[in-house]
Formats: sequence, C-alpha cells, structure tokens
Amino acid sequence: MQVGLNILGAENLYGGQIRPVLRLAADADRAGVDMISTGDHIGFNAAAHAQRVETNGFPFPLEHDWYEPLSLLSSVAAVTDRVLLNVSVLIATVRPPVLLAKQIATLDAISGGRAAIGMGVGWQEAEYTATNMPFDARFGRMEDTVRVCRELWTKAPANFQGREFSFADFHSLPFPVQERVPVIFGFGPSRRNFDRIARVADGWTVNPADMQTFSQSVSLLRDTFAEHGRDPDSAVVQVSVAPERRDDGTVDLDATADKTHAWHDAGATVAVFRPATFCTAGEEVPQLIDWAVGLKSTTDDTREGQ
Repeated sequence: MQVGLNILGAENLYGGQIRPVLRLAADADRAGVDMISTGDHIGFNAAAHAQRVETNGFPFPLEHDWYEPLSLLSSVAAVTDRVLLNVSVLIATVRPPVLLAKQIATLDAISGGRAAIGMGVGWQEAEYTATNMPFDARFGRMEDTVRVCRELWTKAPANFQGREFSFADFHSLPFPVQERVPVIFGFGPSRRNFDRIARVADGWTVNPADMQTFSQSVSLLRDTFAEHGRDPDSAVVQVSVAPERRDDGTVDLDATADKTHAWHDAGATVAVFRPATFCTAGEEVPQLIDWAVGLKSTTDDTREGQ
C-alpha cells in the first residue's frame, strides 16, 4: 500500500502561511511518504456553497483558500525528489483540454515523471458558468478531455476529432516523462462510470460517501478492467482516510490504522491522510508523517500473516 498526505488546508496549521507547507512536503518526501495530494475548486457561488454545506456537510467555509493545484504541485515538485504529485480531484472539465494537457505535461517534466492526477467533474454549475464551459454532458466530455491529453502527451503532430474539441497537425511539447501519466477518476461507483475508467483512465479515487459499498465496488472495478482487456490488479484505488476519534474528540491513531488496514484488505492501493484534519498545529505533523509511513510496513506484515 502507498500512503499520501493531502496538503489542502495545511497552511492553517502554520498561521495561514503556505510556504511552510512546502517544507512539510519536503519532510514527507524524505521520510518515505509516497504521494502529496491537494484539492481543487476554482471558486464558489455563495448560495450554491451554502446549499452544499447544508445538504452534504461540505467542510470548507466560503473564505477557505483554494490554491490552484497544478501551480501548487509545481512548487512541491521543486522541493521533493520522489513523491507522486496528485490532485484529488482536479475539476478537469472546467479547463480547456489542450491547456490542461500542457499543464500536466509540464508538471510531469519538471518533476521527473511524478504526476498522478485525479480528475472529476465537480458538483457546482457556477464554476462552469464562470469559466464559460458547458455543464451538461460533462461526464462524457471527461473522456474526450483525457483522450485529448493522451494524444498530445504522445504525438507531435497530434490530431483529434471529438464532439467538442478538435485539432490537426498540432505540436505541443514537452511530452511527459512518463510513458503513461496515471489518471484516476473521482466518480461514483457504477458500471457506467467504471467503464469510463477502464476505457481511458487508470483507477478510481473514492468519495468518502461511497465507502459503505467499497469492497463490492472494487470487485466491480476490477471485473470491468478485465472485461476491457486490462490487468485488473493494475487498477489504482485511492481512498481518503479521516481520523477516528475518541469520546473526548482526540485523534485515535490506532483505530485509524485499523480502519486503513481494513480498507487496504478490501482493495485500497493508496491511503491519503489530510494533516489539517489530524493535527491542530504544525508541530504535530512530523508524528503524523512517521505514523503514516509506518502503516506501510504494518500493512505488509498483516497481509503476509494472512
């Protein structure tokens, strides 16, 4: 199992300053964390945000800072050597796909081949309106977005003819360092969505609301990969792990470890922890990093003992 840290909101552990978060990422890289992740929203309509808080328990206030993820990860790339660079999830369909392909290729090139991007379509129509992108048919457009990226990542000249995007004899360099940049979709667990993943992507990043059917969903994902002629064991399954808490509200790392091991046994290949939800100050982050890295060996030991 790989372990990751999601640095979304971590600046709040350092008095609202973002630069200490880069030191956090560098420390995690040296300690053996496998991935640094962040989240994405371009902005919010206040009424839509309030409704999301009321109906879905959206945990971020309207005043929360959302650093543009690919720019932030480029800064992380400059201070790290080995961690994968992930967004969970990038709202890909509010971005022009040719520009998105260029941004991800640049991130992969400057990091030496470490981009691993989660993509989704979001929930807020206002982000589409503000970027002059269509909200309807966004799930299908996601597939074309990835196809555009893969064409531009591997060919020069590149050619593409889709329902909404097309180009011919188009040169866009640099190519990514990786032969295939991993793309994982943040979609709900359904056969139709897993077909989309198997056609153009490499795995699934799981919404916490979908964990109740996690084991069955992983089985369906792997079966779908096999039906598309792909190795079912190659499917990335990324989960975000919230802390288990004691009755007094303090974080119970042992109980959280047990939950993480259970999800790994059910098919999770990457477990991601967000320091902003585990820690109350930056001084606590080193302990979280050590604990997360230690999970890799205890998980391996557990599986060997089964």
